[in-house]
Parts: sequence; structure tokens; C-alpha cells
Amino acid sequence: MRRRGKLFIGAVVLALAGALIVPATVAYAADYPSWQDVENARASEQAKQQQIANLQALLEQLRAEVERTKADLAAKALKWQQLNTLYEAKVAEAAQLRQQAESAEAVALESERRAGQWAAQVVRIGGSDPTLSLFAASDKADDLLSAIGVSSRISAQANTLYEEAIQQRNTAQGLTDQATVMEEELGVLEQQAAVAMQEAQAASEAATAAVVEQQENQARLQQQLITLTENRAATEADYQVGEQKRIEAELAKLGVDLGAISSSGWIRPAGGFVSAWFGYSDSYGGTHSGVDLAQACWNPIVAAHEGVVEFAGWNSGGYGYLTIIDHGGGLETYYGHQPSGGIEVSVGQYVQVGQKIGYVGTTGNSTGCHLHFEMRANGQRIDPAAFLAAQGIYL
Repeated sequence: MRRRGKLFIGAVVLALAGALIVPATVAYAADYPSWQDVENARASEQAKQQQIANLQALLEQLRAEVERTKADLAAKALKWQQLNTLYEAKVAEAAQLRQQAESAEAVALESERRAGQWAAQVVRIGGSDPTLSLFAASDKADDLLSAIGVSSRISAQANTLYEEAIQQRNTAQGLTDQATVMEEELGVLEQQAAVAMQEAQAASEAATAAVVEQQENQARLQQQLITLTENRAATEADYQVGEQKRIEAELAKLGVDLGAISSSGWIRPAGGFVSAWFGYSDSYGGTHSGVDLAQACWNPIVAAHEGVVEFAGWNSGGYGYLTIIDHGGGLETYYGHQPSGGIEVSVGQYVQVGQKIGYVGTTGNSTGCHLHFEMRANGQRIDPAAFLAAQGIYL
């Protein structure tokens, strides 16, 4: 048994019930929207809703991208700060080593100068062969030997100073070269980190701008949806007014006066008089499950309310040829005793209120032409007359 959400009908709104089956041949009142107009309005509204849903999904992705780019920017900014700190420290260290190198160079130059002076002193002291000097001036041998000893010590000190100067200069230069290489390498890394941080900043700004842009698009789409929803509701309302006029005109042509459709979307299912009411009846020898509307056979029967045909055919339980319409929410209407060949709808078909579904007959447990009209709520039989009276329809 098929079930659908409760279908509402009236002059104001026809609820959206998904893909409904509409009669293939329906005449529409002039100057009112057609069913196609209603479907087009619904499709436009649904398409806009889908656009908004897609945009919402996109916004979620964009917001996630904003968070990702912010985190990436923070990491790259931290990396740049670390490298920049190391770079500045290495620049300071290199400057200090250069100062040390310059100081060592000055010391080396001074040591070389002093070593040169001491070397020159040695030359002056022993300007000729010391042995000849001893033979030529034996009386001054003691002084000459003393000078030779001094010059030897001077020469040794000069060499020591000179060697120390060279070592200091080489050490300072090596440290300077090392600091310069490290400074250059850190400079490259720091520059690369700075570029990466700038790119991350640009990406973060772009992601944020994209979110703002799509939020503005969402606002525009929401406003468009409001307009489309209002248009859809107005189209449906106008369509129902036209349908009611069409049904009234069609019934008038058939010579049937069932009265107007109530504001809640119900109508008398057939003409004639009530020959049997719902409840206990002596003539039935028990409880009568519906209301009988007595009328000549082959007079039209219409759907008391819109819905979907649940059953259409022979019933062996006494109803004869029977049509059952499911109105949603557990509510069903039964149309019994129709003649053979007198059912004009099929299972699964959507019918409008007041649409002709068949004819009055006398099949099954029937003693004369009439419509057995029965109603059930969640499988329990209810009084059709009382229910219709609550809808403004009086049998």
C-alpha cells in the first residue's frame, strides 16, 4: 500500500509533494496558470535551493581553506622569524670576526715590523764575519761575543713574533671566511622563507576574499529564492482557483451539482440522496461502514479529495468494482459498486479533487444503483458525513 505525505489543496497553497503523477488530459480554466506553469515554478525554486545548497558546500570548503592558509601562514612566518634571527646573529658574528681579523692583521703587521727591526739589528751587529772580527780585534772579543749572543736571541724572538703573526692572521681569516659562508647561506634561506611567507599571506588573503565573495553570492541567491518561492506559491494558488472553476464547469456540463469545493479541498463525491448512513442500521442488520448516495447508474463519481489511486478493480468482499484513493496521512476514501467498465482511473494515478474517477453502479452486494462512499483513517472506518461536515461539505 502506497503512502504519501498529506496533500493539501486550497485557494492559497498546494504543498510541494515531490514528483506527482498528473492526469494526461486536463483542461484548464482560461487566464489561469496551467499545471506546467506550476511545475516550472517549482522547478525554478528547487533549482535555486540546489544552487544555495551547492554554494553552502563550497563555502564550507572555502572556510576550511581559510583555516588551512592561516595555519600555513603562521608556520611560515615562524620559520622566517627563526631564520631571520639566525641570519642577524650570524651577520653580527661575521662583523665581530672581521673586527678580530682586522685586529689580528694589525698585530701581524706590528709583529712583522718589529721582527724586521730586530733582523736589521742583527745585521748591524754582525755586519761581517764574526771569526775575522775576533782575530782582527782580539782585545774586543768579549764585547763581540756578547753582541753575537744578543743578536741570536733577537733573531729567535723575531722569528717567533713573525710566526705568531702569520698564525693569528690565518686563524682570523679562516673564521671570517667561515662566518661569511654561513651568512650567505642563511641569507638565501631567510630570503626564501620571506618569499614563502609573502606567498602564504597572499593565499590567506585570497581565501578570505573568496569566502566574503561567496557569502555575498549566497545572500543574493537567498533573496532570489524568496522571490521564486513567492512566485511558486502565487502560481499554485492561481492554478487551484482555475482548477476549481474548471471542475465546476465540467460538472455543470454533466448536469451534476455537487456544490463548490471547500476551502480545505473537499467536495461531495456524487449526486443523489443519502439512502443509508454510517453506523448501525436495521435494514442492514448491523453496522453500515459508509454512506450510500442513491442515484441512477452511470452518473459520474468524482474524487472527494486529491490523492493517489491505491486500488481500482474488482473486489470480492462485497464492494463490487471499487476505487480506493490514498490522500496521505493514513486517510483513504472508498468508492464502491461501480459498474463493469465504469472505472476511469488506474493504480498509481494522481487525481485532483472533483476529477471524475468513474460512474455509479450496482455491482457486488448492492440492491440498486448507488455509490457506497466509505472513509478510513489509519485503517479504521470513520463516519464520512461527519468528516465532510467538518470540511464544510454537507450530504
